[in-house]
Amino acid sequence: MCEFIEACDEVSGSAQEHFIEEIGSCAFQLVLYDRTQAAHAELDQIAAQAKGYVSLNDLNLNREATPGVSADTADRLKNHDYFGFRWNTGDNDTTAWYPQGMTGNEDAGQSGRRFLVSWYDKANNPAKGVRISLVDLQDPNNIRYRHILLVEPTADGFGPVLTGGGNPLHAGGIVWIGNLLYVADTGQGFRVFDLSRIIEVSHTDDTSRIGVSAGRVDAFGYRYIAGQIARYRQPNDACNIRFSFAGLDRSTQPATIVSGEYMVDNTTGRLARWPVDLASGWLIEEVGRVRATSAYIAGQTRMQGALTRGDEIYISSSSQYQRYGRLYRTRVGQESSISAWVYGAEDLYYEASTDRIWTPAEHPGDRDTVSIPRRDP
Repeated sequence: MCEFIEACDEVSGSAQEHFIEEIGSCAFQLVLYDRTQAAHAELDQIAAQAKGYVSLNDLNLNREATPGVSADTADRLKNHDYFGFRWNTGDNDTTAWYPQGMTGNEDAGQSGRRFLVSWYDKANNPAKGVRISLVDLQDPNNIRYRHILLVEPTADGFGPVLTGGGNPLHAGGIVWIGNLLYVADTGQGFRVFDLSRIIEVSHTDDTSRIGVSAGRVDAFGYRYIAGQIARYRQPNDACNIRFSFAGLDRSTQPATIVSGEYMVDNTTGRLARWPVDLASGWLIEEVGRVRATSAYIAGQTRMQGALTRGDEIYISSSSQYQRYGRLYRTRVGQESSISAWVYGAEDLYYEASTDRIWTPAEHPGDRDTVSIPRRDP
């Protein structure tokens, strides 16, 4: 329970580089805008005109990834027991889509070894928004995956997931909890999608069409869509914080989603933890608002992802040593330890069963999705 709400200038500023600093958290707040009932009705109408609903377990995983990493990544991570995979050539090299966020079935509380990776539409012509890739890594020698387009259902169909200005959502971080997928909405909070109602569209032969029209259901040529059902936004009287990435911490009571801010050349970027009910999948409200349970000035530049595990904090930062990233391991009150990290490092996912930390690299031609064993700060 928050008894005191900080002034915004009390929860901003810079920290000494490599030293994370705890700040007040009650001034960071979110409000739920829940469209679940209406969105489900809209999705039901779309499904009736398409080929119906399909479960994640039944998706046709039509693409094949290659086990292993590039020679450059292998050299960068030579002091670690690295493991990863590469997208097929088209996805590895495309300049139209950039991978950003990562989560997996262990976040969701499900069995198996499946990952989700978010990509934002950099080409933006037309704006296609966000897609996610479902990756099946159960057999590391036969890695299959499929892209799913995220959409926003409406009374008369659906459209791509865009910002208020009409640009593709950056989707810099994602968290999978039960049937819900949280997608970071940089200036606002989170979008929430229902993965239990994936729809197979009727037509995939026209990559320029989206929505329901002329007896067709199209999604820019994608076979599957997943719909937005809710969003969390910052109220006007709360202190603003950016949502550049997201990760889940199941070790806290209650569990928390950690979000954070990308800042280029200064150490003002902050992290915040948001309480979540793992049983329902929804953030925990206090008198109609979700209040951050803790917050920090991270003391690192160019943060692309972060994880917490109790008092342990792991930060993925890009362009720290020449063109390469670093993975920082830290706690409040101690200097960050450094692990070599990849070129184009992005969001983080913690795979507890293997005790490994993952990231998807973003740059065309260098898109290794890679993991290394977690080390204590």
